[in-house]
Amino acid sequence: MEKLRLTDFVDDQPWNDDIPFLDDVPVNDQIEGVRLQRLSTRADKRGDLTVLLSALKEPIVSPPHIYLVSAEPGSIRAWVYHKRQSDRLAYTNGEIRVVLYDLRADSPTYQKLNVLDVGAANKVLLTIPPYVVHGVQNRGTVAATFVNMPTNAYDPANPDKSRVRYDHPDIPYTFV
Repeated sequence: MEKLRLTDFVDDQPWNDDIPFLDDVPVNDQIEGVRLQRLSTRADKRGDLTVLLSALKEPIVSPPHIYLVSAEPGSIRAWVYHKRQSDRLAYTNGEIRVVLYDLRADSPTYQKLNVLDVGAANKVLLTIPPYVVHGVQNRGTVAATFVNMPTNAYDPANPDKSRVRYDHPDIPYTFV
């Protein structure tokens, strides 16, 4: 019996289709510095593949820290912001509402609010710059997950996360 060799393998064919990935998606009244990009899924009989972040189209800051977040049905994770990093959140499943609020006094979108429904029906990569307040709610009936690929590694000795409670009266949004 002949042994398997590397030359027995067949190279993959190039992607020769019109499936776009990581195209920008406009948001009404978009908060300055926030970026929303469409995630596209390629599927075959084995399953599917979704590119979450790539330098194929433009240079990126490599993620030094990547983690998966699970959100139980109805759960709320709000309100937070970061001083030294941008969050890059990939939503590919579930029914998640993301709410962004601009509290940067020097921003042209100061006090603007963006509400985004993302997940299985709207797969996106959301980039949130420093000092933009954000929160998420799982509006579905099953657990949902999302991946964060921030621009800085999490430092447990010096966390870059500031919080207020999810029902703070000075943020013009109520999670229901």
